[in-house]
Amino acid sequence: ALRLRRLRLVAGTPRLLEELWLPLPLFAALAEGDSAGWPALLYPFFAERCGVHVARAVDDIAFATLAATQARALGLATGHPCALVTRRAFDLTGRCVEWRQTRGDAQAFHYTVTIT
Repeated sequence: ALRLRRLRLVAGTPRLLEELWLPLPLFAALAEGDSAGWPALLYPFFAERCGVHVARAVDDIAFATLAATQARALGLATGHPCALVTRRAFDLTGRCVEWRQTRGDAQAFHYTVTIT
């Protein structure tokens, strides 16, 4: 598996810390090179670079506290409450092609859902 870590910024301030696991050899093309130049939206990039098309995703939302290294990356105190979103993304055939955990400040967390 390929493990990626990303720090997402908003107006230059760290807001989200992501850890992604992608199966090899599907994502072998991403294993080489620097991820610093990757776009913010990864799914179109996965399709273009690896031919992997994400068709759907399932997010589980929970709350936790930040470990020291996570807190440091986000500029928060160790033990600070965080929102924890665990995502499983699936391709067109239903195969799981991504497992991701995203952490962010729970005090800045906002969630909107529309049910129709």
